[in-house]
Amino acid sequence: MKIAYYLNEGRKKNLYCRINDGAERVTFSLEHTIDPKEWNAKKEEVKHEDVYYFTLLNFKKYLTNRYHELKSEGKENILTILKNEAATYLDDSGIEGIARKMFDFENEKNGLPKYNDFLLAFEKYSNLKKGNYTAEAVGGLMHFHTDKEVYEIDTYEGKTAFLKSIIEQRSYEEIYTMTNESIWSEIYIDAGIEKHVFLPEMLNEWEKYWTTEYQKVKETVGKTAHLDEMKEKSWRQFQVYMECYDDIGDIIDLACKIDNVALYPIAVITMMQIFDAEICYQEYCELEFDSGEEWESVSLGNDEDWDTPVFFIRTYEF
Repeated sequence: MKIAYYLNEGRKKNLYCRINDGAERVTFSLEHTIDPKEWNAKKEEVKHEDVYYFTLLNFKKYLTNRYHELKSEGKENILTILKNEAATYLDDSGIEGIARKMFDFENEKNGLPKYNDFLLAFEKYSNLKKGNYTAEAVGGLMHFHTDKEVYEIDTYEGKTAFLKSIIEQRSYEEIYTMTNESIWSEIYIDAGIEKHVFLPEMLNEWEKYWTTEYQKVKETVGKTAHLDEMKEKSWRQFQVYMECYDDIGDIIDLACKIDNVALYPIAVITMMQIFDAEICYQEYCELEFDSGEEWESVSLGNDEDWDTPVFFIRTYEF
C-alpha cells in the first residue's frame, strides 16, 4: 500500500491524495490549492513553510495506521473506507477539517484542549474572526498567521507532553535547542542533588549518549573512527564537570557552559531520572508561562471555572 499526494492541474483546488494497494486505487481531493512553485514533486510534499505541512505528514501516517487496523479486522474495500472517512473529515471546511481531526486525534491521549478551542482562544485574544487569520497545527501547539504577526498558543498539557516526549526519548538536540536552560537550572536549584547520587547516574547517561551516537553514525555513515576523538574530548569535559561539582551551586548551568550540545542535555535527563518527573514538568510550565512577561493567558470561561482550559499566547519568533 502506498499513499501519495499530487497536484491535479485541471482543478483550482489542486491538491489530491492517491492510495494504491496492488491493482486497487482511489483518489480524492484534499480541497486545498497549492501554488505549483511551492510544490516539491519529487518528494510529493509542500514546502516546510506551508501551514498544512505537518497536517499532511500526520494524515499520511494516520491513513497508513488506519489501513493496517482495517486489514487486521478483515475488512473488505479498505481503500474505499479510507476515502469515505477522509470525506467526512473534509466536510464543509476542506483541508482544515483534516487539520482539526489530526490535531485532536494526535493530542487526545495527552489531554490537550480541542483544535476548535485553540481557535476560540485566539479569536478572544485578537478580536479577529475566522477568515482573517490562518491556523497552523504544530505538534501540541498552534500558530496563528495574521497580516501583521504570527502568534503561538501553547498549554500546560501541550508543553508537558512535549517535554515528556523529548526526555523519555533522549532527544538530546531538542533538549538543547527547544528548552530553556535557565528553567531547568531553577528546577535543580530548588532541591539540589548530592554528588554521590547525581554523578553515577550521569555517567550512565553519558555512556548511553555515546552508544547512541556510535549506532546512529554506523547506520548512516558506516565508519565511526572519527567519533573516537570526539568521545575522548567529551570524557575530558566530563572530568572537569566532576571536579567542579562541589564548588558550583547550579550543575545544569555548569554543564551548559562546558558543553551545551551534549553534556547539558545529559545533565537534564539525569536530573529527571532522579527527581519526580511529573512535578518537574509542572514546575517547568509554571516558570515558562506564569513567571515571565512573554506569555499572556487566555481562558474561555470565567476565572472561577477551574475546568476551563487556559491558553498561553505570545508573538512567535522565527
